[in-house]
Amino acid sequence: MSLEKMVIDENESEHRLASADETDAMPSIDDIRLTPLESGSFTSPTDVEGINLSYAQGIESIRSREWDEAIDHFTDGLALDPLREHPRSATSLSNIGFCHDKLKQYDQAIAAYKQSIELDSTSDQPFAGLACVYMDLGRPEKALEYGERAAVIRPDNGLTFFNVGNAHLALGDCIGAIESFRQAITIQPMLFHAWLNMGAACESIGDIDGAIASFEGAIQAEPGYAKAFLNLGLLYGRQGRHDDAIAAFERAIEKAPEVKKTWILLGLAWRCKGDDFKAMEAFKAAVASGSHHEKAWHNIGLIHAAAHRHDDAMNAFQSALRIDPAYAKVHVSIGREYVRVGRDDEALAALERGLSHRPGMAAAHALVGSIHARRGDHESAIKAFGDGSRLAPEDDSFHVHLLRVHLAMGRRDEAMAEFKYLEDRKSPLTPVVADEIHSA
Repeated sequence: MSLEKMVIDENESEHRLASADETDAMPSIDDIRLTPLESGSFTSPTDVEGINLSYAQGIESIRSREWDEAIDHFTDGLALDPLREHPRSATSLSNIGFCHDKLKQYDQAIAAYKQSIELDSTSDQPFAGLACVYMDLGRPEKALEYGERAAVIRPDNGLTFFNVGNAHLALGDCIGAIESFRQAITIQPMLFHAWLNMGAACESIGDIDGAIASFEGAIQAEPGYAKAFLNLGLLYGRQGRHDDAIAAFERAIEKAPEVKKTWILLGLAWRCKGDDFKAMEAFKAAVASGSHHEKAWHNIGLIHAAAHRHDDAMNAFQSALRIDPAYAKVHVSIGREYVRVGRDDEALAALERGLSHRPGMAAAHALVGSIHARRGDHESAIKAFGDGSRLAPEDDSFHVHLLRVHLAMGRRDEAMAEFKYLEDRKSPLTPVVADEIHSA
């Protein structure tokens, strides 16, 4: 039925209001000549053509990554459907939420997605969108909640399971993450980010073989993705597969030469393989690439030091310090090099500078303790070895050093306590000092 327009003569209305009696009684319906409603249903004046046009324009703006323009188009379409009767209204609200998320306008994104759910709770899109927003906000528990609801509605969407996996991973649930990523790639085998993140989850729980298989799957899905080769190289190195590591790092450099740190990793792999010449070439390439100079120079210095080229080593170490004077490991390497050539005063000064920048280096404390022990400064040696032992409780060599210092000081009881500690741990170093302690 149609609603007839209510007709009221302005003069008549003014007169009637002015002459109303003191009771201010409402005029009768006949007085204002309101016609009765006709029978039938109310039909909303929805502009279907205009809504469709606005929706199409919004989609085009999304494809062009013009987020503000897309929001405006979808909003224009919604304005033509005030009663939200058009089937595209819910989708438009989801798209508005998506655009706000891209603009990092998270409150507006959440509001739009929730309005979309109120119109249509059977669509997975707004639930999946909320999962993404809450991950951006650092709230993985909410992301998991909405992601799982999206997965129930549409269990054939690999991206939904990928997002659920990311939420599990952020919550520290690596097993749940692996299962979700596995579901994602079962649905979409070429979803290489799921392969990558599954590899990271496997590595977190110590499943190196699973991590390698995942990164290899990522390479099959996206052969040009350098990060997968880089991660593979690191894992191969941990397994002692240095030839495979070198090949992976070389492929990473081929695919993404702008990732300069790969040259450092390649050099380290060559060093592990025992080829210092190739390692030197890689580190020099890192210097030439204009990135990570200090790490490259440090490693160049280590190669020279291992070959007993003292001056070359010191020049390389000083080059590293000119770039980063607070590079603690370089100070320690300088100290170790001075120890090697018998210059303990300079070694001690360098080691102390390194520890001032980074006190937690157990190896530096060991070197400091050794210098003090050689000089007969037993108390300082005990302090240094004790500090190192607390930093590296699994390193039994500190207790061997302490035992020997106590023996040098004539403190047999303290030395026996260190020996007993080694015996109780069944340390392989126990036989090394057994004769020393028993003959003391």
